[in-house]
Amino acid sequence: MAFEERVQILSEAEQDELYGPPAFTSADQRFFFSLNDKELAIAKSLRHRGQRYMLVVLLGYFKAKPVVLNPGFHQIKQDLKYVYQTVLPGPGCRPFNLTPKENERIYQRVFQLCNYQR
Repeated sequence: MAFEERVQILSEAEQDELYGPPAFTSADQRFFFSLNDKELAIAKSLRHRGQRYMLVVLLGYFKAKPVVLNPGFHQIKQDLKYVYQTVLPGPGCRPFNLTPKENERIYQRVFQLCNYQR
């Protein structure tokens, strides 16, 4: 027997709220994107600037909401801008998206920093 309708528990807005990147105020950005010495050392160990910035953003998102995200550049460009202007001052970066492998590697570091075990 085939099902023609799928049961929907969460509305699209609720799904976006749960699985989308959080919307931070400037105070939230200062709080969640601030790094301790260990986090800063790991961020600086990454070769590519964009990945450094993305690590800080995804780490901040994970601290706020422990969900694994794969956001596109344009979804989080304001937070990336805050990071490269304030947290890791630098020239910024061109629009990019992480490959699934890069996303996985960054999240391995995030889990390590947050003492999170899958």
